[in-house]
Amino acid sequence: MQAIECKSQLLIENNSFFGEFSDCRMAANTDSLFQTPPYDKHPMVNTLGTLTAIVLAFSAFVAYKNKGEFVIQVAAVEKQNADKTVNTKTFNGLVDDIAKLEATQQEAIGKRDGLRAEVEKQTAANDAVQAEIDNKQKELDSTKNEVADAQEKLKELGDLEELAPKIERLQASIAELKGQVATLNTEIERLRGEKTSTGQVLVAAKTKQSQMTSGQSFPTMKTTIRSIDRRLGIVTLAAGIRSGVIGGSRVAVIRGGEKIAELNVKAVSANLATADVIQSSLQEGVDVAPGDIVIPVESATSGN
Repeated sequence: MQAIECKSQLLIENNSFFGEFSDCRMAANTDSLFQTPPYDKHPMVNTLGTLTAIVLAFSAFVAYKNKGEFVIQVAAVEKQNADKTVNTKTFNGLVDDIAKLEATQQEAIGKRDGLRAEVEKQTAANDAVQAEIDNKQKELDSTKNEVADAQEKLKELGDLEELAPKIERLQASIAELKGQVATLNTEIERLRGEKTSTGQVLVAAKTKQSQMTSGQSFPTMKTTIRSIDRRLGIVTLAAGIRSGVIGGSRVAVIRGGEKIAELNVKAVSANLATADVIQSSLQEGVDVAPGDIVIPVESATSGN
């Protein structure tokens, strides 16, 4: 029996190691009468080695292709994670802004309730002043009647020389009553002035309360667009409730003296407000931009 000689060979292609296969050959017997080439005695060994090399080469090629696709997928996942981080930070910032706006809204509601209490207080004070005016008017009428009675009594007197002391007393009484009348007239005028002043305060407070509860921004409100978040569609105004911007109201965007769009105010703080663009109100080919003037829709409709 002849010994089989096996040698390991490396398969290298394009500077890459693809695998190892065995080259097994049977040494030729020089003593044999019939000389047979060593590769012809065991052809299956050579065939298996060749097939193994082909399989390893194909596996390496597939692995190389999959590696490229894997690198692309890893880059895509890293980009998605980066976008997720940015979106998370933006979302958290918006949540904080909404919380602040809600706190400001509660503050505005408290101020509105305070104004209601002030209106009720002013109404009670006005009623008290009116009651005092009515009382003073009754006293004035009574004094006038007393003066008229005194004058009638003077006319009914006979001899003035005999009744001179009475006349003097009556005249003094009349003079005193006239002084009281003048004093009452002055007091009535003062009370009327106070009533007018409290009435004006009451009207102003009622007007402000009506505007806050009607869902309309103040007619005198005028501001500009401070910034725009195009991705979220949020427009930030450079004014808040202190300038007359009311939550839930509709405002007009003015550019070049013309209305180009309308906004729906969503949330209001003391000095800022956020709103959404009413897409149906946008002029064709035009979009709102920072610096555009913002006024109440009612003012824009009336031509202000």
